[in-house]
Amino acid sequence: MSAYFESLNRRLRVEPIRADFVPRASAPVVRLHRLTPGEVPRGHAALAERLLVRANGTSLRTLVFAGCDGGEGSTSVVLEFAESLAGSGMDVLLVDADLRTSGLSSGIAVDGADLIEVVGNRQTPQATQWGRGKLSIVPSPKASHPDKDRFFRSDEFAAWIDTERNRHDYVLLDAPPLLHFADANLMARLCDGVVVVVRAETTPREALLRASDQLTRGGANVVGVVVNRIRNPIPMFLRRYVGME
Repeated sequence: MSAYFESLNRRLRVEPIRADFVPRASAPVVRLHRLTPGEVPRGHAALAERLLVRANGTSLRTLVFAGCDGGEGSTSVVLEFAESLAGSGMDVLLVDADLRTSGLSSGIAVDGADLIEVVGNRQTPQATQWGRGKLSIVPSPKASHPDKDRFFRSDEFAAWIDTERNRHDYVLLDAPPLLHFADANLMARLCDGVVVVVRAETTPREALLRASDQLTRGGANVVGVVVNRIRNPIPMFLRRYVGME
């Protein structure tokens, strides 16, 4: 772990999670990478273990995933993490809560009732068998919602999150960047925790600190930082000699 992220760890008092996730571009036309049912990459398994440690006996079942400025690969991280949890036997609900770009929904061409519809009708989306578990995905509306702040502040959204929390092992929300919109902060007040996604060697230290301070002031529980797209300085042909295969 670089000194850069060690310094962030000390300031945030949150242990960064090293993850070899490769982010995709945030443009809706880009198809996101998907795991095969039952696939549990080492990075995702480590993330699940760290969350259990951070829970310290409490329940962390509803989690918001968000980057600081955008482009950190948060959507790829939360999608693959949801599929990894489902593949290991969990019942997981994944929500595209980015009402501005719908990057998750567009990237994997999700069908069915969107977030506005399921909240308004108090629906629980249809689950799909995924490996040993189940995965449900709620897409974002195809057209940008005109009053996003009011939607995430509404009693209907809060009640829906609470209901789904009791029906699934995990409810994961893909949110827009923390420093540009209030959406993720509003969701964080209703959820058990927030996982901030940063991109190694790209996300400014000040951006992460501002995002953390913003979440803390809003009463959110920052449970972890995923350091995305870490480059391994050891060449592939040498890794077997240092036990890294």
